[in-house]
Amino acid sequence: MESLLEPINLDNYQQVRQEAYQALREAILTGRLEPGTRLVERKIARQLGVSRTPVREAIRKLELEGLVEHQPRRGVVVARMSSREAFEVYSIRAVLEGLAARLAAEHINPVQLRKLNDIVGAMERACENDDQEGLQELHLEFNEIIWNAAESPRLHQMINNLVDYIVGFTKLGYCVPGRVRAATREHRELLEALSRGDGEKAERLARQHIENSRHAYFVQVALRDQKNTII
Repeated sequence: MESLLEPINLDNYQQVRQEAYQALREAILTGRLEPGTRLVERKIARQLGVSRTPVREAIRKLELEGLVEHQPRRGVVVARMSSREAFEVYSIRAVLEGLAARLAAEHINPVQLRKLNDIVGAMERACENDDQEGLQELHLEFNEIIWNAAESPRLHQMINNLVDYIVGFTKLGYCVPGRVRAATREHRELLEALSRGDGEKAERLARQHIENSRHAYFVQVALRDQKNTII
């Protein structure tokens, strides 16, 4: 396995265990560790700069989440999320982010609106420059402002539990031709609804954005699976 993980530099064992888990989970959900990749404890431990014990515990925890699985004669590998599981995540996202957009329209302040406008402008420039990595960061920043503007800590926490999935799904969906530009336009439209304080439209646009992202994700999954079948 090539070195896809950064060393952990912590002294407290509890922190080491948690950081090992978070490092592996993030690598899986962002696609750096692709489905089918074998997880060899000693190699992962060497890359993270820790003993095998926290790695073993992290893998066990990831198995309970369904992110890794044991396969005969192969050992532990990164699991492929089923279509049903991905659809479920998107469905939950649509509801939660729609609600966040509605609440944000009611509470958002001028400073937050200016920040959103600046971010959307940066998105449009990044789109022109085909800077997908920059777009990923801008989209997360845009979303974070809306989630904060909603003024619902519990809702924010529920969405945060899906953030890693959001990043991985968005990255794959962006591979569909035209999706990057469409997503950027959708953010501009959502900003306009928020600026007018139109909670109903903001919720509808946010949910539609997630549904469009879901469609792009499944289109790309189908293309990837078709390619693998041909190979």
